[in-house]
Amino acid sequence: MNALGKMTFTETKLMLRDPATAVMTLAFPLFLMTIFGIIPGFRQPYDGFGGAAVIDTFIPGVTVLVVLAVLGLSIMPVYLATYRERGVLRRLAASPVSPTLLLVAQILVNVLLAIAAVVLLIVFARFAFGVKPPGNPAGFVLAFVLSTTTVLSLGLLIGAVVKSSKSATAIGLAVMFPLLFLAGVWTPVELLPGPLSAIGTATPMGAALQAIRDSWSGDFPPALQLGLMAAYTVVFSAIAARTFRWE
Repeated sequence: MNALGKMTFTETKLMLRDPATAVMTLAFPLFLMTIFGIIPGFRQPYDGFGGAAVIDTFIPGVTVLVVLAVLGLSIMPVYLATYRERGVLRRLAASPVSPTLLLVAQILVNVLLAIAAVVLLIVFARFAFGVKPPGNPAGFVLAFVLSTTTVLSLGLLIGAVVKSSKSATAIGLAVMFPLLFLAGVWTPVELLPGPLSAIGTATPMGAALQAIRDSWSGDFPPALQLGLMAAYTVVFSAIAARTFRWE
């Protein structure tokens, strides 16, 4: 096993030993789907979603986005800040193992957790509530990949500059909740006032949710949302690379 493989394996074990990480990533999405699934009104056709039930497209998209938000803005920045606090990054910089491997391993671990969470969600929603899998599989994979890179690159940017795990938690949450609101997690973006609706669909998470919802309902994600996410990924990653502090 090469250095990156060993580092990724180690980071995976460390992350899974943290019960909070496993619960928030793997169990919480199923809990959300269960809560929304037992609400009778959410299983009825809704004109605002083209006659589809809320549970069929809107709730799965929201749940996927929440998983990515928790991983990218709550978990990963805290891990990186903790490593910086404890001098792990500084020690790696002085060893034959490049500290960059730790960053790549962290991203890979979070991607794997996101994939596992989404697969569990699709299977659980199908058998528990009869929710069909994404209607446009290719579009969903593309939307999911770009959504993941967008949110994780934003989390990497936060983790690049914060000095402590407490700061990472505070800043991550301060960024996450407004972005989730503007994306239309609590109130569908279609129901937000005109300016907020336009702004929401242009935010990193707004573009992600729109793309995921469209692909789940059977449409290919809009090119605008895909392009926005690709641009956000490049910009956030570039800034993070330039500003990252190893100690």
